[in-house]
Amino acid sequence: SGTRIDIPAEQFVQPKVCGFNRLKGPSFCFLISHASGQKVVFDLSVRQGFEKLAPTVVDAIHKLVHDWHLSTSRDVSEVLFENNIRLPDVQAITWSHFHFDHVGNPALFPASTELIVGPGSTAAVGNGYPNEPDAPVLASDWEGRELVELDFGETNDTLQIGQFKALDWFGDGSIFVLHTPGHAVGHLCGLARVLGDSYVLMAGVACDGHTAPFFQPAKDYTHDYKQCLSTLEGIAELDAKDNVFVVLAHDNHALSIFEEKDDLGMRWLFPEKSIDSWKSNGLKQAIRWKFLADFGHSVD
Repeated sequence: SGTRIDIPAEQFVQPKVCGFNRLKGPSFCFLISHASGQKVVFDLSVRQGFEKLAPTVVDAIHKLVHDWHLSTSRDVSEVLFENNIRLPDVQAITWSHFHFDHVGNPALFPASTELIVGPGSTAAVGNGYPNEPDAPVLASDWEGRELVELDFGETNDTLQIGQFKALDWFGDGSIFVLHTPGHAVGHLCGLARVLGDSYVLMAGVACDGHTAPFFQPAKDYTHDYKQCLSTLEGIAELDAKDNVFVVLAHDNHALSIFEEKDDLGMRWLFPEKSIDSWKSNGLKQAIRWKFLADFGHSVD
């Protein structure tokens, strides 16, 4: 969608490091195509027109306007439509969490498209604006469509993947939804099997891009700090596996690799190429240590 975010680093990661002042990045979302032909979208990035967000969010953005720089060029639905993906073919939208830079505009999808959210999300957002004046999301995001809040209780065929409770979305081991709380109420990650035994972990903001040994999440923008640290450990455990490619929603270094053009001028971005073949093309290795460049100005 072309979303770019540029925000003060110290608001999201601690401690403050001299020379590392800004967190810059995209807001990745994913189109997942199942062998059955069904399609799922994981996250919707930022909707067109910040002024159309819930007023409580708009007010917060206005207060931060001098420190936060946000831009987006298109809604995800527009990108899909322009590239011959019929919106009625999208079975579900999954929100990693309900922050404005991930919820997009579900109202642009037909009523047949379900909206999937994590545990506790519906209680946290209430009935949406304008039904509740202080709600952080719009009621129109789910009005007229099925809103599904996932339950990771033991009676719901819950699995365990690493440190996380998980659900097998299609029942065939192709796509799992992981409960990764901490950053926000009901935060979810998506784990998709791609080629062979390789997987892509759509990590949302389960990690804030930089973790130990250099940083920890800042507490002000973390819903449950203790849970967040536990989730970070679990994500790191999955990232240590050679067959799991962790993609963080706001990873600017991943974006730099995805935007590189091959000999045919194709990038690792929809609709040009799929990241299904990430392993054979060395994408994980290409990204792994690029974050060290963030500290270039801090090294004497």
